[in-house]
Amino acid sequence: MISNSSGGYRIVSRDYKITVMPGDGIGPEVTAEAIKVLEATGLVFEFRHCNVGGMAYIQTGKPLPDYAREACEEADAVLFGAVGHDYAPYGIPRKVLIYLRIEKNAYANVRPLKLYPGVYPPDDHRSQQDVNLVIIRDNAEGFALEHEGFLWEDRGIDKRVITQAGAQRIILFAVTYAMKHGRRKITCIDQSNWLFSDKLFRNAFNLVAERSPRLEADCVSVDVAAMMQARDPRSFDVIVTPDIYGDILSGFVIGQIGGVGLAPSACIGNDFAFFEPIHGTAWDLAGKGVANPIASILSARLMLEWLGREEEAESIDNAVRSVLSESKIRTFDLGGSSSSSQMGDAIAALVGSDPALDAQDQKTVHVDR
Repeated sequence: MISNSSGGYRIVSRDYKITVMPGDGIGPEVTAEAIKVLEATGLVFEFRHCNVGGMAYIQTGKPLPDYAREACEEADAVLFGAVGHDYAPYGIPRKVLIYLRIEKNAYANVRPLKLYPGVYPPDDHRSQQDVNLVIIRDNAEGFALEHEGFLWEDRGIDKRVITQAGAQRIILFAVTYAMKHGRRKITCIDQSNWLFSDKLFRNAFNLVAERSPRLEADCVSVDVAAMMQARDPRSFDVIVTPDIYGDILSGFVIGQIGGVGLAPSACIGNDFAFFEPIHGTAWDLAGKGVANPIASILSARLMLEWLGREEEAESIDNAVRSVLSESKIRTFDLGGSSSSSQMGDAIAALVGSDPALDAQDQKTVHVDR
């Protein structure tokens, strides 16, 4: 129970149980700011914090402790940071991602990438670009986390697999996403002119797209797509693609919108989803309090959208837009000297003052492990 302004008491129930996996590097710092902004929405959360990744492996011998698995099973959604550590073998932290993406079947990696006003100075020609597209890449097939490979002294081999069922699944997800969000066009990006697995992916796209007449649909080779995006940032609306091309094209678009500190993502399955910034651990910034938390904050926004809280999600987006437009609070990657917490505070303050959100008492529970 919590007290109200009249001195009485009322019972407050939990709205959402969120498992938080900050991970390694700057993960804990940026995730903390995302939580701060989530709390400002007025929704009631129970956050369960779980130590996973390279540091967890060093400290406990397990990159993904059993209690973290249990927390994911019980959660409404998972807020994730980043994993990786120089002192933990590369394959060890990846076990966390294998669990989240493969075992939990979060097969659709959704990357909404847009340029916010104020990211670039008004006299910078990039400020006039209209960048607003969504890249949807397959999280489970292609060069997935469990792909087979071999490395010898004089050669390296990687095995890439795309199945009909997997291709149709991600393409159908992308088509459904595009229609739900009022997008007008969907583009298949592949290299089907010479890769058999991509020929299958394109055939699957044509099969699904022809049943979705409300959307304009086309197919473009990945090299041509990069050229088109460089020439005109408005070339694409929704892109669906195997995993590796999604990574490559995301990097290109991220360069147009101001950097990885502004790039969120959602990893969505049929009944499970986790949300993470696209950037990695960035150990060179860890512990300095200077990392841009906006990518993590926008990932939290995607989480609210997935949970059906569109109004609160929109409030976060509007707050980010306002802070960037005002240009008073800017982290070093945006040419300023503000700290991670200052950026989080500024965004949370605007979310908390949004009159569109219902005013309500709030009780947030944190459980640390």
